[in-house]
Amino acid sequence: MDKDLEEKGRKIRAQLWDAKTLEEIDQSLRQFDEPFANLLNEQLFGAIWTRPGIPLKTRSMITMAALMSLGRWPQLKAHMLGALNLGITPAEVKEVIIHLSQYSGVPTAVEAIRIFNEVTAPKR
Repeated sequence: MDKDLEEKGRKIRAQLWDAKTLEEIDQSLRQFDEPFANLLNEQLFGAIWTRPGIPLKTRSMITMAALMSLGRWPQLKAHMLGALNLGITPAEVKEVIIHLSQYSGVPTAVEAIRIFNEVTAPKR
């Protein structure tokens, strides 16, 4: 376990998700397989998301675009929430969906819109 990558990964993830969501994700992944949970935190978030050259908000938009194109709906929802937590505006998320609709198709855009409406709905 690389402590530096572990810390970097946790720092990035804390910017994306609130403490409760992050704890739920961690618990689920660790329950499945602790080495795999460590791999995701250290390599994906600690090594990849912290690389220089692309700002964090841009990485977040790229991630949403990839997840939308691949139809990975639960992960898209999580990363939409993360994008909003990073300060990406709902209008910017909307533009990602509209832009990608021409590349990944209308059905993927319709599902992304459903998720967008869910994550941007006023809290009751």
